[in-house]
Amino acid sequence: MSPIDHTAITDLLDDYVICRTLGHSWDEHPTPEVDSDLWRGAKAALFLRCTRCHTERFDYLDGSFAVSYRYYRYPEKYRTVPRAATRVNLRGEMFRRSLLLRKHGR
Repeated sequence: MSPIDHTAITDLLDDYVICRTLGHSWDEHPTPEVDSDLWRGAKAALFLRCTRCHTERFDYLDGSFAVSYRYYRYPEKYRTVPRAATRVNLRGEMFRRSLLLRKHGR
């Protein structure tokens, strides 16, 4: 297993900054690469993909429809430097880039 490459928040794509700040915009994943062992042991599953950044989420459900196993598959350069990508720092980056935030005229 190779080490995870981390990206500085200033180097993230705009959509990655938005998702890391506000959360993902999940929708059904039309073509998931399913883990056959997990799928075989599940009662059902949710296969989701973010409409902005394309992070994939896999929820395998047990007989009571509780999530028995969840994992994510992130796009390249989505992971950030540990402890640097706090919500406060990410909101500051959104402000710097003029993403979604309205700037006050003062």
